[in-house]
Amino acid sequence: MVMLLKWVNLVLRGLMELGIVVALAYWGYRTGKSTFQSTLLSIGAPLLVFSVWTFIDFRKVAPMPELFRLIQELILSVLAAVAWYVAGQRTLGVSLALVSIVHHVLVYLLGERLLK
Repeated sequence: MVMLLKWVNLVLRGLMELGIVVALAYWGYRTGKSTFQSTLLSIGAPLLVFSVWTFIDFRKVAPMPELFRLIQELILSVLAAVAWYVAGQRTLGVSLALVSIVHHVLVYLLGERLLK
């Protein structure tokens, strides 16, 4: 049962990350006023968010790195859910928020950590 939950959580993690990328790209596409702006925002928004997600190593800068990583991931997930929502895809926004919450709850219920 634990192995099944770990597998489900891995799938949720993948869905969450994919949902974040697509949400930000879709928001950028819908927000741009011209083809150039839409293209720039649809590439730049996910790139910026994943740069922040990737390059900040809380193990070196925070007294409680796991807590700071959790907060960071939740903020990025919420931003992406809001991006879906304001781009007119309310169901996808709510779905992404729920996937993120379930994933993060399962991480800790299974005794795992975001930072390894």
